Amino acid sequence: MAIPFILGAVALAGAVKTVDALDDMSTAKRINSEAQDLVDSTKRKIENTRSSTNESIKELGKTKISIMSTTMKNFVDSFSKIKNINLNDSIDIDELRGFNPNSKEFIDMKNASFKATELATGGLGSIAAGVLTAAGAYNAVGALAAASTGTAISALSGAAATNATLAWLGGGAIAAGGGGIAAGIWTMIGLTAAPALLVGGLFLGSKAETALSDAKSNRAKAEKFEQEVKNMCSALNAIKDRGNQIKNLLDKLNEKFDNSVKKVDMVIELMGTDWNEYNKAAKEKVGTAAQLAKTIKIVLDTSLLKEDGKLNEDSQKQIKAGQAVLEKFS
Repeated sequence: MAIPFILGAVALAGAVKTVDALDDMSTAKRINSEAQDLVDSTKRKIENTRSSTNESIKELGKTKISIMSTTMKNFVDSFSKIKNINLNDSIDIDELRGFNPNSKEFIDMKNASFKATELATGGLGSIAAGVLTAAGAYNAVGALAAASTGTAISALSGAAATNATLAWLGGGAIAAGGGGIAAGIWTMIGLTAAPALLVGGLFLGSKAETALSDAKSNRAKAEKFEQEVKNMCSALNAIKDRGNQIKNLLDKLNEKFDNSVKKVDMVIELMGTDWNEYNKAAKEKVGTAAQLAKTIKIVLDTSLLKEDGKLNEDSQKQIKAGQAVLEKFS
């Protein structure tokens, strides 16, 4: 009879189908697990990079405020004491022509140093993290020179709060707003939020192929997310490296600056405060301190980030100018 043979063939086909379905389900589970692991590791990577970049920018901000509130303030205090300063003809440095206690450039420098001193009254550790991040990323000198301390702090904090990249770097907006706002910020800075993978209930039979298709889709989403994060990490690392470069330059310039200001104090102590009574060597000491002050202010004025939160490529020009001055006095 043919019927048993037919039933056997049907049973065999069903068994094969079941085996295929089980294989599909096993493959789907493996792919889903790999996709989820990839998303999780990628999220850790972007978080670690975000955190380290933010720390680098904060350290730069701390260095900026520290220099303005210490060495720069010592310089403006000493420079302000000297009467009849005339760097135009006495010092052969073109960029110092017109630089004196009454020049706008010096007054801005003076105001910024005084405001930075007020800002750091409780110690650098007492300054809000958002202010340090904004000070590192943008022109803290301009904000401090042009406004009262309270307004300056507000302006710096506002920069961190309104710029998507800076807010995300500091983590404040994400912590305050949860996933929805965080995802919105990620989109604004060009990074897709971590994908929600379709790893739901898995079914045998007719659903096995669907589960395998969904798993492959999950893998594609995870790989796309990984690539986007890789690109973002490269951008963040470039920002971190440039911030470290500026900080290292400022540290070296400030060491020279501090020694130079001490020499100016010695000139005042030994020869008084009348520029006309100074010999050539004394005038050169004052001129050196003034040139270092101007150079440091240029570097302090350099914005690490552009308004859209991307690396300010022009900052490399200020770094080269600062390095040239550093080599001159080395």
